[in-house]
Amino acid sequence: MRALLLGAAMLATMVSGKKFTSIDLVTLPRPGAVTASPSGHLAVYGESIYHVDENKSTRNILLLDLESSEVSSLTTPSFDVSQTEPFFLDDDHVAFFQHTAGEPVDQLYVKNVHDDQEPYQLTNFPIDFGYVKYNPDKKLLAFVASVYADKPTLEDTKSRDKEIKQSKNDTGLVFDQLMIRHWDQYVTEKKSNIFVVDLVIKDGKYQLEGSPRNLLAGTNLQCPQLPLGDSSEYDISPDGEKIAFLSKIQDSSNAWQTSKHLYIVSTAGDAKPSVINGDIPATTSAPKYSPSGILAYLQMYVPQYEADRNRIVLYDHQTGKRRVLASEWDRSPSQIVFSADSEKIFAVANEYGRTKIFSVDIATEHIETLTTEHSASGVSVLPSNALLFNVHSMRSPNVAHTLDLTTRKLRSYKPSPALADALEGLELAVPEEFEFVGDLDDPVHGWMLKPVDFDPSKKYPVAFLIHGGPQGAWSDSWSTRWNYQIYPGADFVAVAINPHGSTGYGQKFCDEIQYNWGGHPYHDLMKGLDYIFDTYDFLDADRLVGLGASYGGYMINWLNGHTDRFKAFVNHDGIFSSVSSYYTSEELYFPEREFGGPPFNPIHRAVFERWSPSNFVENWKTPTLVIHGKIIKINEIRLIA
Repeated sequence: MRALLLGAAMLATMVSGKKFTSIDLVTLPRPGAVTASPSGHLAVYGESIYHVDENKSTRNILLLDLESSEVSSLTTPSFDVSQTEPFFLDDDHVAFFQHTAGEPVDQLYVKNVHDDQEPYQLTNFPIDFGYVKYNPDKKLLAFVASVYADKPTLEDTKSRDKEIKQSKNDTGLVFDQLMIRHWDQYVTEKKSNIFVVDLVIKDGKYQLEGSPRNLLAGTNLQCPQLPLGDSSEYDISPDGEKIAFLSKIQDSSNAWQTSKHLYIVSTAGDAKPSVINGDIPATTSAPKYSPSGILAYLQMYVPQYEADRNRIVLYDHQTGKRRVLASEWDRSPSQIVFSADSEKIFAVANEYGRTKIFSVDIATEHIETLTTEHSASGVSVLPSNALLFNVHSMRSPNVAHTLDLTTRKLRSYKPSPALADALEGLELAVPEEFEFVGDLDDPVHGWMLKPVDFDPSKKYPVAFLIHGGPQGAWSDSWSTRWNYQIYPGADFVAVAINPHGSTGYGQKFCDEIQYNWGGHPYHDLMKGLDYIFDTYDFLDADRLVGLGASYGGYMINWLNGHTDRFKAFVNHDGIFSSVSSYYTSEELYFPEREFGGPPFNPIHRAVFERWSPSNFVENWKTPTLVIHGKIIKINEIRLIA
């Protein structure tokens, strides 16, 4: 057994700033994804700030000089007008969504980064749209809008919406197959389709040329898969002639299967899409073209399983053959991007409580770890042979970084003045790590954060955090939902353990929660508590509180029926009855995979009942705060379940 320290070995005993509170969490500026200009000299990102007194947020665009590290506001924050999701049209012009109070649809606007002129409006679409991508060489703008199958244009959909609003006097919905909803949204008649439209420059300004073309019209395909999908589900080829996109199966088995396939379609809008992996009954994700036109994507192979290992697959357009790259690599990437010479793939994947960037050589399949600490996201390649990405950690939201691929020099850029000022006045706990022998004699990893004015002679209450998923992990990352810093800010020691079922520790460790929800993970958590109380004298075992959401909430209910060592629990959206959760879930593939099949089968029913917290209520004695939000799945359905 060993304890590892991240960063400083000891914290200062004197606090010079303010302890972190829930108000700090919600008001701290939130930087978004960082996007570079074609030349790689500039970058842009959006940032939102919540203002407590007004109970409103401002959202504006920031410009980052990648040479000087200077940050400036490209647009002015306002409660009435806000800007989000910026991207470069060329080195001089940035496009972004602008929301104007009173306007029914957010539109794309364009601003020159080198002058003080007001942004001008680029689009005037009649219905909501989003998930934009742009090919600057082709001047091709792609976006997503939800339209009717028999009214696949933006204008026709607007007309149908108006007709329904005027004629429909009830809220009734008719479904002839599952899913009828997904997470917090009902499935509607309208489906998300990919559109493209050409841009031209006239009189020094970008304009649309012609009408948008619906590339999915008449196909019964949809991309992205809402409400959880986004623009990562499609990509434009470098020549602008094709789009690779994902679409989940739409037949009657939709609720029972995770099958999502990869299609290719011409941007001319003159041909139907063709599928390239329709033989794989599992999830596909993150399609990405190389500069030379190679198509790569991430592929799972186990049906019904959302946490199977993602493999990197290369597709040859000429031969139609697929190649799995580094097939034995025991990590599961979530994002991929090609090097400028198309000879390497940079992959983002969880590993041991971090989200790291790896380099995979396409020819040799050699894998190199490029970043080792914290959490990286939104990786792109600059012309200077460097990577641009955000880094966030337990101590900071997103901050832009570059990694020089020649020298391996990592450079951190200045945050916005608003974020820098907010962080400067705060004292944030430094995370520590520990490891112990868990169930099945496997090593189990955990995190600990002490109060910033920590006194080793004192005893501290413990906030014991249990993550959801269940296939997820506590990592060195920033969260606006379950933020570690809240607890040391309230003079608790926060402890977060990654038990069996957690991601980033190998696929076998992740898979071992199947049929065993209250087994291996429960024993890991109990052994973890034994370890920390035996190892750290400053932890007070008589003031132990357990907190968890989703699967973490399930585990709170399970703990309540199996141990009395906690003084209080917090259960956020946790399952109470495993059987009821099956009959109230739209994702039937999830419980069937986790528990072996449907509960109306006697064999599978035994697994559901074995791990249902509802069967141990007679043992409950610990006070519990139950939290549910007021949306379909997260409230009524899980509360009933």
